[in-house]
Amino acid sequence: MPEALNIQDTSWSGPAASYMITRAVVGAETIESGSIYVEDGIRKKKTIPRIEVSNFMQKRQATPTSKGSVDVDGRVLNPQDLMMYYEFNPRDYEQHFYAEQLQPKLLGRELPVTAENFMMMQTMKRLNEFFEYAIWRSRVDYDPSGAAVLPSAKGDASSGTPLYDTDGVPALYYFDGLIKKLLDAVSDPNYPTIAVSAPKTLVAGTAGVGEENIGDAFLRCYKLVPQALLYKYGAGGLRFIISKKTQQVYEEWLTTTAIYKNNDYTEKGINRYKGYDVQPLAGVPDNTIIVCIAKPDIDSNMWLGINSTEDNQLQLMRLQNNSELFFVKGLFKMDTQVGFPDQVVLYTTLTA
Repeated sequence: MPEALNIQDTSWSGPAASYMITRAVVGAETIESGSIYVEDGIRKKKTIPRIEVSNFMQKRQATPTSKGSVDVDGRVLNPQDLMMYYEFNPRDYEQHFYAEQLQPKLLGRELPVTAENFMMMQTMKRLNEFFEYAIWRSRVDYDPSGAAVLPSAKGDASSGTPLYDTDGVPALYYFDGLIKKLLDAVSDPNYPTIAVSAPKTLVAGTAGVGEENIGDAFLRCYKLVPQALLYKYGAGGLRFIISKKTQQVYEEWLTTTAIYKNNDYTEKGINRYKGYDVQPLAGVPDNTIIVCIAKPDIDSNMWLGINSTEDNQLQLMRLQNNSELFFVKGLFKMDTQVGFPDQVVLYTTLTA
């Protein structure tokens, strides 16, 4: 197995700082913003029971007959296995500035303390980035050893996201994310997703061919919101969930439309539409708007099932007793689910 550690800077021109700079990456924003309920402790699978009561009113009778139905079913969270693992040789740092931090003895030589701390920190940051995109955009169909469908075939562009590994192989295929679950539920005979017709590329100004003004798109979504969800404001209420790029388009629309001429170019945009919170999330695809109750408790319509919240810990150990190599390993189980798709408005250019 090739080693992951690649020391590219071997110039030794003086002492090195006691820190390492790291690239800014996307965090697990869906979880951190409270836009999803996380159900942990799932060893194999877990059913989210649902109940619906309907058609129970009737005229008065001295001896009534039963009328109405109580439907009990469920949505299943079935977390799938995934892992991260790489190997490295600490002695590679003998050609680096941090060679002075290596242990004097060759036998049992480990990573320099600074290098170890920052390697683990950046690994965890990249893990959170992966989880953020996977929650929304992962599809089992992308599995190279399975259906081998490319994200571009479903309308999902890379947009600088880890949709692909560096070798061009799709990366998000361990479970079906929320977008896939919502698209599949459009044809659900009982609880169909409310799909907005003819979605297009969202723009801030005049729409050209294949484009739609984002204000018009928001209004079309708003008009399809079920009555039971209307006028539920705040963090626990209805949310318009969009991508970070779509947020840029939305802010530009706010500053250019005649309705919001008092919106200052020097100030950040107002993340609200008709009183409802607008939540930009990095994992959401561009040209996509999801309108639903998304919150961090069981009243949320968006669910994430995991094995344990403690699975965010990584293992750093020597590969084996007679080896100089070390490894970093993490094991995870994840799945997503939507409680009631018929209470979710979906505008997206992605296809099922």
